[in-house]
Amino acid sequence: MQGAFHKTFQKIHDKQIPKGDCLVNDYEIRRLFMKYKDFIALFEGNFEKVKTYLGWSADKRIVIMMASYYTAKGKVFSPQSFNEVIEAIKQQTKWYHTLRTSVNLQNSIAMLLDGKGDATTLITDLLANEEVLKAAKFSRTQYSYIAASVFPKVEGNKAVIAENAQKLYKAIRKHHPFLTSNEDIPYVVLLSSGDDTSEVRAETMNRYYKELRKFDFYIGNELQWLSQILTFHSANYVEHLVPYVVEIRKQLQENGIKLKYMHYPLLGFVAVAGVKSDQIEELSQLYKELSQIKQFRWYKDAILSVVVQKLLNDHVSINESHEMSIVTSLEALIQAEQAMVITATMAAVVASSSSSSSN
Repeated sequence: MQGAFHKTFQKIHDKQIPKGDCLVNDYEIRRLFMKYKDFIALFEGNFEKVKTYLGWSADKRIVIMMASYYTAKGKVFSPQSFNEVIEAIKQQTKWYHTLRTSVNLQNSIAMLLDGKGDATTLITDLLANEEVLKAAKFSRTQYSYIAASVFPKVEGNKAVIAENAQKLYKAIRKHHPFLTSNEDIPYVVLLSSGDDTSEVRAETMNRYYKELRKFDFYIGNELQWLSQILTFHSANYVEHLVPYVVEIRKQLQENGIKLKYMHYPLLGFVAVAGVKSDQIEELSQLYKELSQIKQFRWYKDAILSVVVQKLLNDHVSINESHEMSIVTSLEALIQAEQAMVITATMAAVVASSSSSSSN
């Protein structure tokens, strides 16, 4: 079952890939993974705490998303800490502000910023980042606030980064005018820096998109997001990434995981993180364990996202004693994954609400 897959991973992790191109160093994954029962117990506890805090009317997908976020970090949800961010949002915005009119967005932003410093300062910075994006001609939507919350933490002029993000957005839109929308804003912001690589990166994304189509990946937003994620390390095309993604999909399917379009971006995160074959086996086993708990009964599509979040967060802990560049890259990758989860979850909630109102 793992013959071709194992060979692909060997090429990536042995001599054929230059040192530093892969984020994940060799380590004994079983020793460092939280025991399944402890992880599940923490998730169930966080689920109940989040559900109690948000109230009975909260969409369960939002509850699962938030419970997963804290659990993947090995943290217990604290209503007090979370509420400090909510209050800071209310103190610095008017009642008609986007962060106030969309409760799901407000909770998502509070989740991302919770525990990362003084709440008032964090919201001040968030609003300032969003203003920078607005000045760069990005539409003011819930997605621009998600992008503002994950704005690259690099030295330099934020306005330049925002302008380069706008260039990347336009370059992507040239290739896929019907697929590119406000939902892509967090991605283009995360992938931009003070250097303008927009045209090259957009060309590379389009090439990944076309190459993946040859392996029966279906056209759509999810495939576009996957192609964007694959440029995380480099704006230039990397030959091994497409076969890597294909093999990851193959092993997950062979392990009984039913993949849907919505899971395409997650395959990209697993590939860019440099996950190895035995780690895919661990991921698959945890997926099966989580499938048994009642909170996922009607939301099984969210399980793979939960497992990937945990995998990425574990990688940060594992690499803390290694080069800072590796840790920084992993943390940025986690930010991208979190932005994707929020975007996808909110889109699913909106779609569900629209469907319900039309029936």
